[in-house]
Amino acid sequence: MNRWVFLTLWLFWPGTVLAAWFSGSDALTSAHQKLLEGNTAESFDAMVEAWQQENGPTEKRHLADFLSLAITEDCGRSLSTLSLPSWLQNIVIRRETVQTPNRVFYHFSIYGNSSTGVSSVSFSAWPDQSVLHSNFSDDESRDFKLDYDGLSRAIKAGLYKLEVTSSNGERWSSSILITQPEAIQSISWKDSRSWRIAPPTDLKGTCPRPFLSMNLYSQNDGQTAPIWSEEKDKNLPTALPVIDVPDGQYWFSVALIERRWQGPILFEEVQRIGRSVDLPDVDLQQLSPRRQ
Repeated sequence: MNRWVFLTLWLFWPGTVLAAWFSGSDALTSAHQKLLEGNTAESFDAMVEAWQQENGPTEKRHLADFLSLAITEDCGRSLSTLSLPSWLQNIVIRRETVQTPNRVFYHFSIYGNSSTGVSSVSFSAWPDQSVLHSNFSDDESRDFKLDYDGLSRAIKAGLYKLEVTSSNGERWSSSILITQPEAIQSISWKDSRSWRIAPPTDLKGTCPRPFLSMNLYSQNDGQTAPIWSEEKDKNLPTALPVIDVPDGQYWFSVALIERRWQGPILFEEVQRIGRSVDLPDVDLQQLSPRRQ
């Protein structure tokens, strides 16, 4: 499906008014025109400019929807022509929703790898509202990570700035556009040993298929690393497999992970569910209590 078909489907989607694209700012009109012409990176630049203007709720919603539409071109790889510097091998921005039996909360993190090391990373919302900032020691500088844990709501759609400084003092920065958080949780518990995964409903067919990350943690040894983990990108499982572990209580989490790009920057949208499980007090293959 080409760009024109995508735009036609979206512009005439129920609740979308075509004229609304042309009643806003000049930058928004330019972003629309550039995408129609196949200039995805120029369209992205125009979207950045549009976010810098005074926007009401309607304009912000249109901008967020338009970004999602632009991603369908090639999963966001051509949104930006900006390259990573030679000392920065990769960088990932992750937005995560965590659902447990007792509550729902949110995480936001930025992580990556540097050959020479980084001294600091900052992430701020337009125009100058700090979201994350961290300085790194030599031991942390090559494989770095910033975490914003226990948020009461997901990081919202909008314009942000990412700035990374190397250990040698070189500075690299990029404008970042964040999409609208998913309104519906695609993965949820069915019972204590199985879960449901809703089929995808959007048009991001150019992106890799979502994959499932399963992790089992001991609740007794104080370790943060999983004692068992497995990832699946095909035939996604919907039940806890048989795991050979000693009797005891564990924490089991399942994450549905979607990936997209903004040029060289990888974005991960994660929906995670977690709960305590007692193993192996049930026959996991039959999901029924063992006979005495």
